[in-house]
Amino acid sequence: MLFDTKAFHALEGGLNASWLQQQVLQQNISNVETPNYKCKSVKFEDMLNSNMANTSTSGDYAFKTSVDTEENTQNRLDGNNVDTDSQSLELYKSYVQYSYLTNKMNSQFNNFKYVLNNAFK
Repeated sequence: MLFDTKAFHALEGGLNASWLQQQVLQQNISNVETPNYKCKSVKFEDMLNSNMANTSTSGDYAFKTSVDTEENTQNRLDGNNVDTDSQSLELYKSYVQYSYLTNKMNSQFNNFKYVLNNAFK
C-alpha cells in the first residue's frame, strides 16, 4: 500500500521535521528583541542506520527530532543570542526543503492516482 512504504514514511517524517524547524526559526526571529531569549534549533536525524538491516519496502522510517536551546552564545548585552541574518537564511532553506518534500509527496499521490485511474480500463 502507498501509505505503508518506507518512501512515504520518509517523506512524512521529513515534512514534519521541516515544519517543526520552520516554527522554531519563526519563534526565534519573533523574539529578537526579547531580553535573555536564547535561540533554539531543531536537530533531526534519520533512523536510516537502524532500518538498513530491514530490506523490506514497507514499515516505519522514523526521524528523531529534538529542540535544543543554544545557551553558550550571547550576541547582545541584554543576553539575547538571536542572529536574524542566520535565522532568516535557515528559515528560507527550511522553506525550500519543505516545498521540495511537498512536491515529492504530491508526485507520489499523482502516481497512485494514475494507477487507480488506469487499472480498470
